[in-house]
Amino acid sequence: MRNLIVLGGGEDQIPAYREGRRLGYRVIGVDQRPDALGAAEADQFLCMTSRDPEGIARALGPIDVAAVISPASDAAQESVAELSRIYRTAHQTAPDALRCSVDKGFFREVVGRVGLPSYRHVQHDSAEELTRAAADLGYPLIVKPADSSGSKGITVLDGPDDLLGAIEYAWKHSFSRQVILEELVEGRHGAVESFFAGGRLAFMAVTDRVITGPPAMISVSHVVPADLDESVHARLGEAITAICAEVGHRQGPVNFDFVLTPGGDIHFIEMGARLGGNGMPLMVQHAFGLNTVEAAIRLALGEPLTIDTAHRRTAMLRILASETDGVLTAVEGLEELERMPEVVEVQVFKSPGDHVRAYTQAGHKLGYLVMVADTRELLEDAVDRALRTLRFEIEPDTKGSPCSPVSPSAS
Repeated sequence: MRNLIVLGGGEDQIPAYREGRRLGYRVIGVDQRPDALGAAEADQFLCMTSRDPEGIARALGPIDVAAVISPASDAAQESVAELSRIYRTAHQTAPDALRCSVDKGFFREVVGRVGLPSYRHVQHDSAEELTRAAADLGYPLIVKPADSSGSKGITVLDGPDDLLGAIEYAWKHSFSRQVILEELVEGRHGAVESFFAGGRLAFMAVTDRVITGPPAMISVSHVVPADLDESVHARLGEAITAICAEVGHRQGPVNFDFVLTPGGDIHFIEMGARLGGNGMPLMVQHAFGLNTVEAAIRLALGEPLTIDTAHRRTAMLRILASETDGVLTAVEGLEELERMPEVVEVQVFKSPGDHVRAYTQAGHKLGYLVMVADTRELLEDAVDRALRTLRFEIEPDTKGSPCSPVSPSAS
């Protein structure tokens, strides 16, 4: 049996484990956490960093590898490319598209080259240079690692007092020690989950994205279709096509975060030349009937791409999260929630007795809730009822504190 290597063993990689096995492949998982969810899902599991492709290849030896994939992880994309080269698999991400995923400053250069609206930014590995740049940029500004994802290492600053601390925090989450300072762009937040086939934009789902406030600015929910004018949808498609043409991304998944300003400008924030995280493929499958995980694996295998949508429904993905660090003692209302007709998927990644973290980065989530309805108004009403139904009881870390019921909200 041929092997499929999946780099990463978190909740957003698990669908690739299951899809790979459904397609008839032996799945090898790689994650440095011994308790990663992928350890129980893989046919073979390597407890090691996904950022050491040569070490992974040495550990596996001369086996038959059909494909390598890492959904939702920018950090592993360079290893995907190197392992694909080592094992001579069928598909490689275009080098410049890969670089956009792991170098935010380079992505900003690409946005400028194709003539799209941009905002002021500075990227450097020197605290002294970044401090000087911050004085020129002014406040508020965002400080974040140039090569990380999942909202890790991000701080929003209103003034210079905590700048050095924010830079050091970003360094802790950066493999390259490159930190980027960005002007804070005000407006509506959105996301795009898309797929290219033969150089053509074959699929594009645009969502309204709700995020937490400063300092982390993490996704809380997505609703599709986004409540945007058709002209904005058209401009998004044209802009994404121009960006992908510039970096040579002709095949496969690609996702973007953007802000639509009050003046109507679209400011792209980040790009990932891979399947999106935070449950986006799950929402796409329920909203459009398109299995992007299967499509991404088939692309990695070198098979012809077929991108078809079976239906279009109004859908919402809600990220379930805690407001505090502590121990999960109970999950209440889950059975009642699952009986709601609008609920098509609910996943809870933690069990009573597990330690949970406050939602300060995407990896701290408790689960996903996906709901569908005929209209946005009906969907919003159903979401309100669902969030009143599902409750997580959490014993905070503070010694002596009583149990605190926490709703599935990150804000």
